[in-house]
Amino acid sequence: MADIKNLKVNLEQKILESENVIIVPHSRIDFDAIGSGLGLSMIAKKLRKPAHIVVNDPQYEIDHGVQVLMEEAKRDFSIINKEKYMQIAHPGDLFVLTDVNKSYLVSLNDQLEKERTIIIDHHDEDDKTVEAFEKHIDTGASSASEIIAKLMCLYKMKPSPEVANYLLSGIYLDTNKLRKNVSSETMKTVAKLLDCGASMNYITNLFTEDFASDRHVQELVGKAKFTNISIATVMGDEEERYTCEELAKAADYLLKFNPDAAFAIGNIGDGVISISARSKERVNVGSIMQEMGGGGNQFSAAAKINDSTIEETGKKLMKIIQPPCYIK
Repeated sequence: MADIKNLKVNLEQKILESENVIIVPHSRIDFDAIGSGLGLSMIAKKLRKPAHIVVNDPQYEIDHGVQVLMEEAKRDFSIINKEKYMQIAHPGDLFVLTDVNKSYLVSLNDQLEKERTIIIDHHDEDDKTVEAFEKHIDTGASSASEIIAKLMCLYKMKPSPEVANYLLSGIYLDTNKLRKNVSSETMKTVAKLLDCGASMNYITNLFTEDFASDRHVQELVGKAKFTNISIATVMGDEEERYTCEELAKAADYLLKFNPDAAFAIGNIGDGVISISARSKERVNVGSIMQEMGGGGNQFSAAAKINDSTIEETGKKLMKIIQPPCYIK
C-alpha cells in the first residue's frame, strides 16, 4: 500500500527545492482532478511556494459544474493554460500530477523530467505511466481528493471551507455520490471536510444536471443492451457527439439495473471515441480498459480510441468482455 508519510517527506523536499509547483491534472478535467489540484495548491502555499494548475482543455469540453468551481477558485488560486505556463516556465519547476499517471492524458507531458515529477493518483499503473521521482498510487483510495485531504491532515492543515468543498466534490464524483468504492477511511475524510466547513448543499448544487445534458444521457441509456453474462453496453450514434461526463453518467446509471459491469461508448469529437466503464465486485474494468488503451481501477475506468468508429470499438470491446474478464 502506498505510504502517505513517505509522500509527505518527498513532496515537501521537492517543493522546497523548486522554483514553482506546477500541478498537472488529466485532460478533460473533472471534479477530482481540480479538487485535488486545489488542495495541493494550498499545501504549496503553506510551504511558501507559488503554485499553478495547468488546465488546457477547451471550455466546451469541461462539465458545467467544473467550470463553475474553477471560476470561483480563480479568486484565490492560479489556474492557467499551457500557453501561459510556457511563458513562465523555469528549469527549477516541480511537476505534480494529480488524479492521473498516464502520459497520453497529460498536457505537459513534453515538459516532464523524472527527477522533477511526482505522481499522486488512485488509478492503476501500466506501461504508459509517466516516469517520476515519486509515485504515490493508492488504488485503495476513492479518489485523488481523498489522498490530498489525508496529506493535509499530516501537515496539520485545516482546509478553508472553499477548499474543503473542492476536495469533497472530487470524492463525491469518484464515489458516484458516496454510493460506491467507499471505505471507512473515505467516510472519515468526508466527515473531516464537513467539519472544516464543506457544504453538502454546495456539492449537490454543483452536480445538478442541466436539462439538455440529462435528456442526452437518458436517450443514450435507452439504447442499452444486456448480454447473457450480465454486462450492459450502450453505444451512441456515430454522428452524435457526447461529453465524457455524459458517457460516465450513462455507465453509472446502467449499474442501477444490476449488471456486473456497464460500458458506454460515444463520439466525443475530434475523431476520438471514448468508453466509460463501471463495475461492481466481479469485473475489473480497469484491466479491460487497459486492453483498450486506457486505464483506471477495478470499479471505474475509461479509454479513448483514435481513428476508429463506435461500431468497431464496440466489436473490439465485446471480444474482451467475455467470461474470462470475471475476477476469480
